Amino acid sequence: MKLAEYELIKKYNYLEYCDYLQKKYGIGRSDYMTKSWNKNSKCSRTNDGLVAHHKFEDHAILLSTKEVAMNNPFEWQLAQNIVYCDYLEHLLLHILICENPAQDKNAFEAVGIGGVINFIVPELNDVYSGWQTNQQWRKNCHNLIINDKDVYMTLLKRFKDNCSTYPFYTPNCLYTSFNEQFGLWAKKQNKKLFTEIESL
Repeated sequence: MKLAEYELIKKYNYLEYCDYLQKKYGIGRSDYMTKSWNKNSKCSRTNDGLVAHHKFEDHAILLSTKEVAMNNPFEWQLAQNIVYCDYLEHLLLHILICENPAQDKNAFEAVGIGGVINFIVPELNDVYSGWQTNQQWRKNCHNLIINDKDVYMTLLKRFKDNCSTYPFYTPNCLYTSFNEQFGLWAKKQNKKLFTEIESL
């Protein structure tokens, strides 16, 4: 996502943005999971640099995880409920969920924020600090957003401004590394980026 596109869609609510992305990229190529609750590889579009997002993530967390998905309606795994997005669009989807979670969401689940602070932001922190992957599918995804750091910083400022009272938000939740846990990177290598995030 480029900054000019963000400016056009920044006032969309979550469902409006899901519809926008489905018009942009199309609906799921197949159901995300099979009837036996296993991931369906036919749904993937990482060759295009896109990841699959469940539209009903404003209702429940971890819908791509079999054990969690099985406790929710199978309808949520259907192709028409899959939204393709690049990493920055994925971040915005999760920020929109944090700003306005579904009123009938699962009880005791803080939807949206786990995707931000546990997965998307930690990985993008590494990417925008110079980490490079050997996995081709991940390279495809990184290449699509590598030149759009300005969008990343804009989205982080929005998250800080609008979601700081949301459950599990902490002052340090954005100062992370995804790949440190695997010994592929060190959080200290993100120090320059963390200084920029702090100033937002």
